[in-house]
Amino acid sequence: MTEQTGAPVCDIDFYADSTIADPVSAYGKMLDAGPVVWLSQNRMYAICGHAELVASLRNHECFSSAKGVSVDDEINKFLIGSSLNSDPPAHDVSRSITFAPVSPKNLRHIKDRIEKEAEYVVEKLVQKGEFDAASDLAPYLPLTIVRDLVGLGPNGKDRMLEWGAATFELMGWPGDRRDKAIENLKQLRGFLDDPETLDNLSDEGWARRATKLGIEGGMEPARAAELMRDYIAPSLDTTISAIGYAIMLFSKNPEQWQRLRDDRDLVRNAIEEVVRLNTPIRAFTRYVTQDIEVAGTTLRQGNRVLMVYGAANRDPLRFPEPNRFDIERKTIGHVGFGQGVHACLGMNLARLEITSLLNALADRVQQFTLNGPVVSGVNSTIHSLASVPVKVSRVA
Repeated sequence: MTEQTGAPVCDIDFYADSTIADPVSAYGKMLDAGPVVWLSQNRMYAICGHAELVASLRNHECFSSAKGVSVDDEINKFLIGSSLNSDPPAHDVSRSITFAPVSPKNLRHIKDRIEKEAEYVVEKLVQKGEFDAASDLAPYLPLTIVRDLVGLGPNGKDRMLEWGAATFELMGWPGDRRDKAIENLKQLRGFLDDPETLDNLSDEGWARRATKLGIEGGMEPARAAELMRDYIAPSLDTTISAIGYAIMLFSKNPEQWQRLRDDRDLVRNAIEEVVRLNTPIRAFTRYVTQDIEVAGTTLRQGNRVLMVYGAANRDPLRFPEPNRFDIERKTIGHVGFGQGVHACLGMNLARLEITSLLNALADRVQQFTLNGPVVSGVNSTIHSLASVPVKVSRVA
């Protein structure tokens, strides 16, 4: 993309390791410059203001996902076909198939199972007195329950986390991590293309259900196999990210934890506030299908624009004192779960998992105390924490 006029220039490198480690500072700098900025080091426009982002995300006719949402068009060739990398009406067909198992109605059938597993892992960790919330707690439910529910079979089950991380890496610009991520993405491509994959899916798994319905609806088996990607990337990484971040926030804000323990009706809103501040998906791109003006900037047809969810969720024009953690904040309108037709497929599952863990913790933990440095994860798209070591004070 060549530089154009009409937007303030921002000199941050959105994909630098320093920005990945501390995206909040970058978000603030972008928002200080304007709701739409030109990222001079990344050579692309970024929409970061909340109102402007929401309007753009709802306008899939002008801001298309059908050519992929990665910054790299070579990578998009691997991605096109999943619900995330499509537009209506094709998007609506695939999402209608893959959404059903994670709808609120159907999640009721696994609620007890998730709550029991949450009780188990929390009791086990709290008895130890200290644990790492990012590595010991956060992955447990996604890897113990969700991975089995997806049901990729023996050749895919143990690769989900790796394949998901690689997919998210390549939606951004991973730098020297690119070669490894491409190799993992090629292995995922091989898994989806292998005719034996469909035969090895778990009988009751979401993946088998989706591919079966796709084929019954007239899809070629290879196209139906693409539906499995709706469960591979989104179902693990983003939830793991939010859980680790939640414990970090409650460790740093013990008064918020006490408020939650005193009033469990705040759990739902607390989750929304955690997701707003964390915003697991920092940004995706959209392909501009026709010239359009946003906040005084003309975005030209044929270019890509970065949709910065993380910045929009800290826009002071929408969320006063945006960097303050407040579980009673009015969080309606945050974009941590996306917006428009591409709202997060698994957000109801994520809410159920996090709710179960927070309730189990609130029954047992009076206070969290950080027990070492918080270490950021490294992924060009996912904002996550690699380590959140905590000590816990048990409820008497």
